[in-house]
Amino acid sequence: MIKEEKIYKCTHCGSENIVKNGTTVKGQQKFHCKDCHSYRTLNPILKYTQERKDEILKAYEERASLRGVHRIFGISVTSLLDWIKKRVQISRI
Repeated sequence: MIKEEKIYKCTHCGSENIVKNGTTVKGQQKFHCKDCHSYRTLNPILKYTQERKDEILKAYEERASLRGVHRIFGISVTSLLDWIKKRVQISRI
């Protein structure tokens, strides 16, 4: 019988010195990196793809209100504001 061993690496620093550290609300395994002291899931579930985010932000840029985008796409206003802030920071660079 052949047994495969998975080697996990920290998504922040790339170290292999990580240990399991509980689960998320959705049941995903969380890890703690002993080198950079970060707590993360290795493969987080993304609710929105980048294409979907671009579509939602384009609707906002075409003069739709925050509440309008919230009602149309079912996204929280907080998430939308976070995406807008990130896009503004990227465009300033």
